[in-house]
Amino acid sequence: MIPVNVPWTDVNSETALVVAWHVADRSEVAASKSLVDVETSKAALEIESPADGYVLQLVAAGSAVTVGEPIAYIFAAEAELESYIAARPAGGAEADAASGVRATASARQRASELGVDLGDIARPGLITAKDVEAAAAAAKQRPRPAASTLPGLIQTPAGMRRLLLIGAGLGATQVLDILGTGTDAAGVGIVDDNADFWGRDVRGLPVVGGSERIAELWEDRGYDAAVITISTSVDARARLRQLCRTAGVPLANAIDPTARITTGVNMGTGNVICAFVHFGTDTAIGDNNFISAYNSYDHHNVLGSDISTGPGCMTSGEVRIEDRVRLGTGIFVEPKLTIGEGSVVASGATIVRSVPPGHAVKTKVVTTTVVPLRTPS
Repeated sequence: MIPVNVPWTDVNSETALVVAWHVADRSEVAASKSLVDVETSKAALEIESPADGYVLQLVAAGSAVTVGEPIAYIFAAEAELESYIAARPAGGAEADAASGVRATASARQRASELGVDLGDIARPGLITAKDVEAAAAAAKQRPRPAASTLPGLIQTPAGMRRLLLIGAGLGATQVLDILGTGTDAAGVGIVDDNADFWGRDVRGLPVVGGSERIAELWEDRGYDAAVITISTSVDARARLRQLCRTAGVPLANAIDPTARITTGVNMGTGNVICAFVHFGTDTAIGDNNFISAYNSYDHHNVLGSDISTGPGCMTSGEVRIEDRVRLGTGIFVEPKLTIGEGSVVASGATIVRSVPPGHAVKTKVVTTTVVPLRTPS
């Protein structure tokens, strides 16, 4: 029995969605045949069968699963599969996996927009967008700590630009690391719609409430600009940018000092540029992008807005990346190509032709089995 796992493609994705099975449950499959499509927050992946045999699906299409855990087993013979099914205990781990979260694509999008954890929705069957909206409405009715009980914004030395960070997750620590290398700007507080963060601190910076406080704190002149720190959801970045625009809040760039910005580069606002990023000559960058470490965009590239990338993405000259594109880790793009608006590119992809808007670039993954190392006796 060989497990088929969702592979780790980036450090930010802990769960994945099983999009579609290409082989029927309990049917015969050949090695390297396309088995299943899955999607993480960074990548769309096509997983191939690791061996000839018979497939036992552990989760249904539409289920959310934990990255690294098995979603199927491949058995060498049909009799072996049937014996396993007969012997496994009722309600075992596979049954638990099979009863995992199932949600429509629109429900997953609304959950991202509204900050709802699909795992918190107690509903049999497929979760819909209406279920997500109902859960979000119910959450608003639950008592939340009063603003008066939450910590306030901290003070910064005179002359420093005061920044409000939006998002208390791992992206916030990256932005704070960037800000810690300079002397002209500093964080004064963080807002996050997850009330579990409220009253805590991230690297000494207090979480002072949810996104509804962005406008309130701005009206009180508590900060000078905001930085959106969320790196894993382009939908959330776009929504929060619009919220700031409506409130009249300017966005600030957070640029690591190791980044190389060459002659003629034109950059918008609200961009997070991590360590060792390179922008070639006459490259244009829009607003509100999160560019991870070791990205390189060669000469005369055009990057839109609300883009999120993993580490190690590289483009040749005259490449165009449109709005709300998600790039995984370790991606290479040939010259003069366009990655269309709203597209998703899987980790490890090499792009040799343009990607239409709203499309996914998948990479084929043959799963491997991890076994203990044999040590000399």
